Parts: sequence; structure tokens; C-alpha cells
Amino acid sequence: MHEKLESYISCLEGLSLTELLVEWQTRFQESAPAWRSAEYLRLTIAYRLQEQAFGGLSPDTKQKLRQFARAFKRSPNHQLTPNLDLKPGTLLEREWGGVRHRVRVLDDGFEYSDERFASLSEIARKITGSRWSGPLFFGLKK
Repeated sequence: MHEKLESYISCLEGLSLTELLVEWQTRFQESAPAWRSAEYLRLTIAYRLQEQAFGGLSPDTKQKLRQFARAFKRSPNHQLTPNLDLKPGTLLEREWGGVRHRVRVLDDGFEYSDERFASLSEIARKITGSRWSGPLFFGLKK
């Protein structure tokens, strides 16, 4: 099955835009999206066939991707943070300079001192005045 799928996907490279449109219609019984190109159709046909063969994204992954999309829509300069598996609502604390600093994990970033931040490193920089790895500063990695 996998070899047949690999062979089929390889054959997509040789198809023209018109042939790819026919293939899309035949395979998926629907018209291709209006904003199409030959490369887009090749990649999407290959992805959908692999998805059918091996299964799609998990619900958790889909949810994370939607969260990323919302964050980037709000702020095109949004920066991704390392996957620390922090649940929204988690409080992080660190004492620095005799002051206890608290950070709340949000769905799409962090809150510190009534401000929203895209990354823990931004918060660590604000607290210390120098560049720090946020996860390292808050004791989340060694």
C-alpha cells in the first residue's frame, strides 16, 4: 500500500495544471479551490492521500494550529515559544532582585504585570534587563 502511494505521489510531479484539476475532481468529487496553482494542487493532493492512508492530525494538534493562527492574526510578529506543555492558568514564579515575579500562562502567550507577552524570554528580559532564555529563567529547562 505504502509503495503504491509513494509511486502515485511521484507521478503527480509530471502532471500539468489541467491534469491536476481533473485528478482533484476525480479523487475528491469536488472542484479544486479557486486560488489554486499546480504546485498547491500537487502538495494538497499528496497530503490528502496520505491523510486518508495514515490518518489526519490529532484533535490536540488541530487545536494548537488554530491557536497559532489566531495569535498570528492578532499580531503578525507573534513569536512561537518552545513546546513546554504548560496548561493555560498555570502560574510561574521566580524571585529576582529580592522581588517575587509571577507569570500566568495563557492560551496564546503569557501575562506578567498586567501585560501580555508572546514568550517567556520577553518577560525574563523585562525583569532582568538582559537577554535570557525564558524557560531557563523560570526553571522549566536545565
